[in-house]
Amino acid sequence: MLTGAETVVVGFSGGADSTALLNVLWELKELLGIKVVALHLNHGIRQEAGEDEEFCKSFCRERGIELRCAFVDVPEMVKELKLTEEEAGRKARYDAFNLYAKELGAKYIAVAHHQNDVAETLLMNLLRGSGLHGGSAIRPVRDNIIRPLLGVDRTEIEEYLAKRDISFCTDKTNLENNHTRNILRNTVIPAMERDINAKSVEHIARAAASFAKADEYIRENALKVFDKLVKKDGENLVFDCKELIKEPEIIRENVVLMCFENLVRGRKDISATHVEMVLGLMEETCGTSQVNLPYGLIAKRSYNKLSIGPEEKQALDYPQIPVEVSENTETVIEIPGFGMARIALFSYDKEKEPPRETYTKWFDYDKIETVVFRGKRPGDVILIEQEDGLHRKELRKYLTDAKVPSDQRDKLYVLADGEKILWVLGYRMGDNAKVSENTRSILAITITNGGNTNG
Repeated sequence: MLTGAETVVVGFSGGADSTALLNVLWELKELLGIKVVALHLNHGIRQEAGEDEEFCKSFCRERGIELRCAFVDVPEMVKELKLTEEEAGRKARYDAFNLYAKELGAKYIAVAHHQNDVAETLLMNLLRGSGLHGGSAIRPVRDNIIRPLLGVDRTEIEEYLAKRDISFCTDKTNLENNHTRNILRNTVIPAMERDINAKSVEHIARAAASFAKADEYIRENALKVFDKLVKKDGENLVFDCKELIKEPEIIRENVVLMCFENLVRGRKDISATHVEMVLGLMEETCGTSQVNLPYGLIAKRSYNKLSIGPEEKQALDYPQIPVEVSENTETVIEIPGFGMARIALFSYDKEKEPPRETYTKWFDYDKIETVVFRGKRPGDVILIEQEDGLHRKELRKYLTDAKVPSDQRDKLYVLADGEKILWVLGYRMGDNAKVSENTRSILAITITNGGNTNG
């Protein structure tokens, strides 16, 4: 875990686990060739937290260990970030650890997880429906995080402290069975050790280590398949069902998991059931089918193509308003909630340049079949001119690239000719009906009271 001649930041709560870890590393610092510093974080939850901080200061002062004390209002984080108290506390700790390590130029952060933590985490993951990846539980090394105590259990830690007459703090909230982890820690695991096997924790931790090795091997092979088959399409990940189904089932499962990992920052709400739901779509390759997933994701299969990505919100139920005009006569149409459209059809004498105002546009009428104002729909495309001609671009992709705010995209009106977008009102025209030197008839549209800019 350590290469020597490096600074190690130790997460130090004052509890038995972190006290043992800090003392072990301090005793071995010369042998390991490391400098040991400690960080104590007050989560703003318990009244006695101030006493814990004083204990940590005294402990480090006696040993000459550099200590940083910090405060984070975890209850406020819970409200702001919509996290559980346990999730917010974990985020606060690792954010503080990494900030301090960066400040010191420290390469490693040591935390005091041990065998009981491994057993608790594995059981929690299995009980909520995770597969092999969740079954591998806590890793000894992850990025810059090291866990030197994973090979010992809580009893051994307390025996170590007792032999050296080292005191520690007790977090009373750990004794309350108001979290799943506490129930496993205080009720389930003690019953397993008492009534089934005294070495239950050791055996579960050993199984977790085996799971980790198997998971690492499988994921290495799954990543090769993922890189070969999965393609990015806008906000979606797409793959060919016929190709993926050729792979072993465990590889297919991991490829789907990797899709989730690429689409969401954390996937704690994704279980084996959700993976099975996606794989179930692959059983048939005719017609279309879809399933809704956590984090606002949706998996859709259309024949042999399957995509996973954010669920596309349905457009507002805007009325479809046909545009009917006669030459040299101005027509006025109300676009509900948007403004009034003044529409005219006239012959083009090529003396005037097409207008550049935001809400006034000219179109080559001879290139248009039918014209309607409506809301956007799935499948809409906008034609954009490039050096080698017109290119089709999905409207949703254009709106993303144009950085149209997501909460505004479903409120847009478009001027459409079938599925081809002539004009995204307030933004850009498609180039398929652009006025040219060959244009004979102009369809002119001006929107008044449209958006923030009037044409």
